[in-house]
Amino acid sequence: MSYSVVDPEDVDRVDMGDMTDGLIEPDVRRVQMELDLQEMVANLWYFDEGEAIVHHEHMEQEEVYLVVEGEFEAKFGEAGDAEVETIEEGMVFSAGPEVGHGHRCVSEGGGVVFAVGAPNETDVNPSTYTAYDDA
Repeated sequence: MSYSVVDPEDVDRVDMGDMTDGLIEPDVRRVQMELDLQEMVANLWYFDEGEAIVHHEHMEQEEVYLVVEGEFEAKFGEAGDAEVETIEEGMVFSAGPEVGHGHRCVSEGGGVVFAVGAPNETDVNPSTYTAYDDA
C-alpha cells in the first residue's frame, strides 16, 4: 500500500477566476496532485465572502464537501428550482451524479471547503452551468 502526506500550505494556491474567465471564483489548492491520487479528486477551496462555485452537474462523479472554515449557502437540484441549505463550519454535504449543486460563502471572513470527488474524471456537463444566483 502506498501513502502520501502533504501540508496544504506547501501546495500552490491558484486563482481560478483568472484561469476560468471568472466562471469559478475561489482560489484552490489542488492537493490531489501532491498526493498523487489516481481514483479521486481532492481540493481545498478558499472563498472570500460572496464567492461561489457555479451551479453544475457531474455525469458520473459524486462529491463530498467538508466546511473547514466559515458558513455557506448551498443549492441542490434543478437550476431555477433548487433547494437552499445553510452549511455551517464543521458540517459535511454531498451531491451525487446528475444532481445540480453549487455553493456560496456567506461568512464575513471568508471560508474554506475541502472537496473530494470520485471517480477522478472531468465529467462536468457544461450545459448545466448556471450562475449561482440563477440556480
